[in-house]
Amino acid sequence: MLEVPIDKIVTFTSLQQEALVATHSEEFEKSQEPLGTTVLRLLDTSGVTEGDPLALGKRERNKLHTLRAIYQSALYLFDKQGFDNTTVEEIASGAGVTQRTLFNYFPTKESIVSFPLGYLARSLSSRVRTAEASLNPLEALADGILQLFDEVSRTPSLSKALLLGYKIVNSTPSLGELNLARRSQLYLVAWKALLERGVDPDDQTLRAASSGVVACSLASMFSWLEAEMTFSLVELTRSALSIMSQDLFS
Repeated sequence: MLEVPIDKIVTFTSLQQEALVATHSEEFEKSQEPLGTTVLRLLDTSGVTEGDPLALGKRERNKLHTLRAIYQSALYLFDKQGFDNTTVEEIASGAGVTQRTLFNYFPTKESIVSFPLGYLARSLSSRVRTAEASLNPLEALADGILQLFDEVSRTPSLSKALLLGYKIVNSTPSLGELNLARRSQLYLVAWKALLERGVDPDDQTLRAASSGVVACSLASMFSWLEAEMTFSLVELTRSALSIMSQDLFS
């Protein structure tokens, strides 16, 4: 098995009892049995033991171990020799699994890179749908984004995964379409979550405004990543959203 440097390792665990499974693709979700009331998250594993009531069962732990091994192997190889120069066979070999097993977790090589953004989309959807009823649609969306960004900032393994993925995408022209597709997915996820809160599906003004909130937030996150996470993502996003909320044309 490929020896992955410690600074490249991104870990996964479950620390909440919510009936959600955050994965990298709908294909994966459809092909795997639900992980009960656990949440697959890009978090550090410190503090979680086998006897912990929140710990996974043996079969579920094996799944996460395999997923983590594949993901670590891919990130290491992408960072070392480039995305285009890395084959699925090399990733599988580095993870100590067969190519068939790899495809059970990641349908494409591209889906490995976009894994963290897939998690963000599902997490954002959950936060918006369950936001306080007293919040108006855009407040619920903005609040969900700020909560999510706070989690990202406080979770080294997740922020590291986003940073490595961002660098890989920006250095690989062939991933340009994937980047645009993932951004579009976030817009659609946000709108779908608002629809589930009961907004008017024909309110195109609200739909455009929600896309603006997401776009502003993404721009903040990209600036944060470009700066190697040297300032507060939450404060930057809050300030940017505050400016957007003002009547700039008065």
